Amino acid sequence: MKKVMLLEVRQHGKRFFIGKYDPRLLVQMADPSIDNEGTQQAQRPLERKRLREIARYVGQKDKGFLPASVMLGTSKNSPITVQKDSGDWYYAMFPETPEELRRYACSIDIIDGQHRLFAFAPKYLSEKMKNSIRYEIPFSLFTAPTLKLRRELFTVTNEKQKAVNSNLLMYLRKKLGMLDVDDEKRYRLVSELNKNPLSPLRGRIIMSAEKITKGYKANQLMRIIDKSKLDRVSINGVPCSEKEQVVAICTYLKAWETYHGLEYANPGKETMTKISGLRYVLFLLPTFIEYSVSSQNRFTKEFVLSVIRNLKDSKGLTEEQTLFDNALDFRGEGATVKRATDDAQRLKEYLTSRDTGGFNPFA
Repeated sequence: MKKVMLLEVRQHGKRFFIGKYDPRLLVQMADPSIDNEGTQQAQRPLERKRLREIARYVGQKDKGFLPASVMLGTSKNSPITVQKDSGDWYYAMFPETPEELRRYACSIDIIDGQHRLFAFAPKYLSEKMKNSIRYEIPFSLFTAPTLKLRRELFTVTNEKQKAVNSNLLMYLRKKLGMLDVDDEKRYRLVSELNKNPLSPLRGRIIMSAEKITKGYKANQLMRIIDKSKLDRVSINGVPCSEKEQVVAICTYLKAWETYHGLEYANPGKETMTKISGLRYVLFLLPTFIEYSVSSQNRFTKEFVLSVIRNLKDSKGLTEEQTLFDNALDFRGEGATVKRATDDAQRLKEYLTSRDTGGFNPFA
């Protein structure tokens, strides 16, 4: 057992203690059952993606700092007791050995900071975080807090904080090396679309928290690329390179601009140049690429223009009507994705019927 020194803190009659300990040991004193992404009594569900991001970050030598305290409480019937030491100091005995840790399992409840702490659990811990590396985190400790108090503490700790711009957080995670492999690839793709001289989106993407009027947030585009599987398109079983992805997206978006006489560089009130319109267009791109391969046509601007015309024909639209006329189809992400999915299927069926002359081998 290890003697952990504590300092007493008092606020409006409430008393708690602050100390420090190795998070690799501390996490083994928490209830492991909360690592199931399910609902908890006084906490938000754990997000495993976030756990892996933090674990990767803290594994980086000279970089993975976590100076903010986690908030803990001793659980019901916990063997942990706080004792008076000399002067202003208190102490508690914490387990160190595997046998001691087994006896102290579930002896603490995590009130706030569970992602930071569970990132040190064996199943998430970075291989770079060797046991020989000294690593401690500060903690606040409440003795046997009631469920009501735990909920109160979690609420006041989180609701008084102003939410940080999610796009800025994504940018900071990139700079800190906290993005996973897939998000790192999507970030590079979006960044290139923002820099490439041939990109219709050049200078229009908000990479962190800069001000760009009617700009497109990088994290939104990364989500679109992920959900549409644009970054996972393959040609004849061979994944497209990042360079090929950039060229395809640039060619594709230029064709949409030409067809509708609009520019993503100068967005107006038209739906196509809003994020909802861009989402719809990009969700259709894999279908356009698939048809380019099956019809053995090069993926040129002229090819894309011809498929856009086919898409309009498949929906029975007149020359005056556009694919963006029904505002209800673009009122939210779910509605737009459904519209794009339905239109992609309709386009496939239309092209197949046209190219085969409606031939039915069983007729």
